[in-house]
Amino acid sequence: MFTKRTTAALVGVGLALSLSACSSESTEDTNAAYCSASAEVQSEVAALGALVTSDATVDQVQEQKEAIADAVEKSSDAAQDLGDSVKGDISAADDAYNDALDAIPGDATVSEAAGAYEAAIQAWDVAMLSIRSEVGCS
Repeated sequence: MFTKRTTAALVGVGLALSLSACSSESTEDTNAAYCSASAEVQSEVAALGALVTSDATVDQVQEQKEAIADAVEKSSDAAQDLGDSVKGDISAADDAYNDALDAIPGDATVSEAAGAYEAAIQAWDVAMLSIRSEVGCS
């Protein structure tokens, strides 16, 4: 059950970071905003990864998923003006993450799902580090 909520939160990452709209912001400003927002989301995802490798309860994992959703909500405008290529990379990373989480049985306990979460988070992190580098994040 908790895997579907995490999936929904990270689908939001892709949606928030892949939006496109018109703006007068410079590329430098756009990239800086993305860098800041994506760092916050990455921090929250990393915290989820730490939880699933500990003796966390389902409630603790749920609270962290809510923290991810909050970070995603705050970052919803951050990537609006990124290039289509970057937005496509973000979408691909999120799709791969969500596919991995969808493979976790809905009735799995935190400890049963830990390995799948770790693998999904690690793959998402690698992709996001590449994307952040492409955008110029430090």
